[in-house]
Amino acid sequence: MGKLIILLGDLNCDMLKPTPGSASLIKMTKELNLNQLIKSPTRITESSQTLVDVIFVSSPRLVVNSGVIETCISDHFPVYVSLKLKTDKSPPNYITTRSYNKYDPDLFAIDLASNRDRLVSIFRMDNVDEKLTIFNEIFLNTLDKHAPVKTIKVRGKSCPFITPEIKASMIKRDQLHSLFRKTRDHYDWLNFREARNFTKTALVNAQKEYVLKEVQQHRNNTGSLWKVIKENIAYRERESVVYSKEPKLVAEEFNHFFSTIGVNAAKKASTLIQDPSVYPARNLSDVNRTDNSYPEENDRFSFTPVSCSEIRNIILAMPSNKSPGKDKVSMRVIKHSLPVILGPLTDIINCSLSSSSFPIAWKEAEVIPLLKDGNHEEASNNRPLSLLTFLSKICEKVALNQFGSYLMKNKKLSTHQSGNKKHHSCETLNLLTGDTILKAMDGKLVTALILIDLSKAFDSVNHTFLLTKLSNVGASPSVVKWFESYLTGRTQSVRIGSTVSTPLPVSYGVPQGAILSPLLFSIYTNDLPSSVHHSKLESYVDDSKILLSFTVANVDCLKQQLEEDLYLIANSCSENELLINPGKTKYMLIGTRQNLQQLPVDMTINFLNETITPVSFAKDLGMTIDSYLTYDQHITNLVSSCMNFLCQINRVKKCFDKEALTLIVSALVMNKMFYCSTVWSNTSSTNIKKLQLV
Repeated sequence: MGKLIILLGDLNCDMLKPTPGSASLIKMTKELNLNQLIKSPTRITESSQTLVDVIFVSSPRLVVNSGVIETCISDHFPVYVSLKLKTDKSPPNYITTRSYNKYDPDLFAIDLASNRDRLVSIFRMDNVDEKLTIFNEIFLNTLDKHAPVKTIKVRGKSCPFITPEIKASMIKRDQLHSLFRKTRDHYDWLNFREARNFTKTALVNAQKEYVLKEVQQHRNNTGSLWKVIKENIAYRERESVVYSKEPKLVAEEFNHFFSTIGVNAAKKASTLIQDPSVYPARNLSDVNRTDNSYPEENDRFSFTPVSCSEIRNIILAMPSNKSPGKDKVSMRVIKHSLPVILGPLTDIINCSLSSSSFPIAWKEAEVIPLLKDGNHEEASNNRPLSLLTFLSKICEKVALNQFGSYLMKNKKLSTHQSGNKKHHSCETLNLLTGDTILKAMDGKLVTALILIDLSKAFDSVNHTFLLTKLSNVGASPSVVKWFESYLTGRTQSVRIGSTVSTPLPVSYGVPQGAILSPLLFSIYTNDLPSSVHHSKLESYVDDSKILLSFTVANVDCLKQQLEEDLYLIANSCSENELLINPGKTKYMLIGTRQNLQQLPVDMTINFLNETITPVSFAKDLGMTIDSYLTYDQHITNLVSSCMNFLCQINRVKKCFDKEALTLIVSALVMNKMFYCSTVWSNTSSTNIKKLQLV
């Protein structure tokens, strides 16, 4: 075939002894034109030397060198081969970050406090951008002295729990092993074995102490706990991404794609309905209204000044392990400097709310492309991770707390929207869906469930439409003006390693990664549930579904009613420039086995020129729903996932003590098992037994 063949591993056959097994192996490999490269022993004990780890190659001319690496990590020595192959050398990977090697939080706070006179001058200014400019100048200049921004080469991480004492023990172990290799003396072997066992015990204990500390620190963060697990597993590292083009060119191309993805989706959505005579566009004022009356002027919402204690509580409640924005200021640094910056920062936020102006410096986002699947050089195969400054998120949190409370108190959000509501969650919506279907099954009805997929929903929000909807739910003119300032004038740049693209304007969408975005999207789609005539539409932020129960006798009307409601939804989305993807829309028929067997064979429906066929199960808000509502598939997936977690934990359980293991299993396994348990708790006893075995 002309291709290089490499066969390597432990064949459990000593190639140093002329046994029948080794003779047969040599004969077979010669017939296959395979050459054995390893010539010295690969396993040495106190009483034996054998060559059982081999490397066979079909092209010896490509071999640069090969051999055995003598080490005491295992009783088998590693074997290696270097080949002369043409490979593209990966360029070094660089990142731009702050260096905290010499950072001292107390010294930083003292240095920052020495600028108190300039910080006090912020209170005498009227313009929020001028206030923030002075604040950033003082804060960033001081931080640059203590934690300068540097571009550094990405290197492998050193083991965090290996102390100088352990390193010395490892060196002594290796020296004793080398001595035994030379003398072959029994007492040298005993000395080496004692040093090896001592070093191994020290490593295990040090790792346990380190991991327990990490687990206790991140006990309430599942993502961080899983990271601790992976760091202690021989996990395959993600390969560094190499581009065939210059990083600057790639960053510019990606930024152009990401910054225009929203407007392109909106344009496509606006032409979604091709027959306006059948589904005429409604007046925008009708579309935007959520009830029959607008709020009176004195009932409208306005921002109120926030106190320093409120800002302090918001900051202390924010996680410290999130990636910083363009300014490279972490939440940890903000918390360290809180006694010094609390007053000026509170004044800046209050000025922003009272002047209806969101600072320009807080509208800049840095986007990191994360590969989803496929060719990494195509922008469409990457997911944009938008990083915003933490100071802007603090201001957003203030606005969210005040405006969100007004909306909840005055019941301005649709009762069919479960996102961003107190006492509402994915579980409550799944529970509502399950109860609706079960009641229908008790009444000998079949339920049609359609899960609607929106493409780039957050990115394609029309700012003008959203501002109108904000006014309709009770925002005062000054609040609408603040949101207009918040939404408009935004820019973003893409970072590839240490290379940053030119900033581009973003004219559509709510900011990705922003605290206010989910609430703003809920307001934007607040009228969507009222668009249907026959079915019931329920949403959790951008995940929407419709349910329609029917008798088997009325199955002929079902198709017409479903298609009419789907096109009414499509028409409403088209008017709001939200793009529906009919190809990813899932359609299910759920009922008893007896009722489903009585349905016609052809139960397909047409939606936006595509034929949608019923599926036997689909995933909805983290749960797998099946046609009989038995949750069999969900339990199977759940058990598989939990067992996978347990297997991963079992591989590294020696690294943890009992307390750490309890915390990890609780966070990664038990939390997963309890997710939406109130929904599937009525499943069969067989499924319950499966779960009890986990």
